[in-house]
Amino acid sequence: MIRTWIGRLLLLFAVFTLGYGLGRDAGRRRAGSHDATTPAPSPTAGDENKVVVYYLHTTFRCATCNAIEKQAVQVVEDDFAGELAAGDVEWRTVNFQEREDLAKRYGVASSTVVVARIRGGEETGFKRLDEVWTLHDRPAAFAEYVGGAIRECLDGKSG
Repeated sequence: MIRTWIGRLLLLFAVFTLGYGLGRDAGRRRAGSHDATTPAPSPTAGDENKVVVYYLHTTFRCATCNAIEKQAVQVVEDDFAGELAAGDVEWRTVNFQEREDLAKRYGVASSTVVVARIRGGEETGFKRLDEVWTLHDRPAAFAEYVGGAIRECLDGKSG
């Protein structure tokens, strides 16, 4: 009986591992992915001053990951519409498993929001918003947290 269960668990583990590996590769090769068209996350040259709000995610996203992205986009679009239109705030969605340089730069191990300040075309600082995970089910607190971090970067007080 125990040998049967162990055998089934090992088979399940093997199938899951194979599926994960194939899905990850398929995600990387996915043509037309919104991540593939996302501009390179490096600051641009010139004397550009702006705040870049990244949603950094993994290839496979859970319902909470999707909710965090949706809420963060909503905060940026609703509370910073003028800044978005003027180019003072920019939204970028990036798969950090495909951009390991970003995972290292921002110390990211799971999906999160990062707010980076660009001055003179160079990134001068960033703030990783890890609390989005504990605030995702409280929309007002989430919006205050994310919006506050963006405002601080715009005002030059953070990052």
